[in-house]
Amino acid sequence: MDKYSRLSSCAASALFGTRQITIAGNQVGITGLEAAFAAVDARGLTSDTEITAELMRQVQQDNYVPPALAAEYGAAVLAEYRKSIGKSRT
Repeated sequence: MDKYSRLSSCAASALFGTRQITIAGNQVGITGLEAAFAAVDARGLTSDTEITAELMRQVQQDNYVPPALAAEYGAAVLAEYRKSIGKSRT
C-alpha cells in the first residue's frame, strides 16, 4: 500500500488539486481546474466559444472527458470559470 492510498478523499483532493463540479447531473472530480482557470484568464479571451475551447484543452490534459459528454463538460466548466473569475475580481 502506498502512502496515497491511505488518504481520505478530501485530503487526496487537496493534494492533487481536484475540484468537484456537477456535470450532466453528476458530481465529477476535475484535476487541475483552478490552474486551468488561471491559464485561461491570463490569455484574456473574451468569447465563450474561445474560453470553453481553451478550458477544455487545459482540462483534458489531466482528465478523461467522455466524447459523448464533451458539450456538457464544456458548459459546466465554463459556468464554474465564470463563477470563479467573478469571485477573484471582487
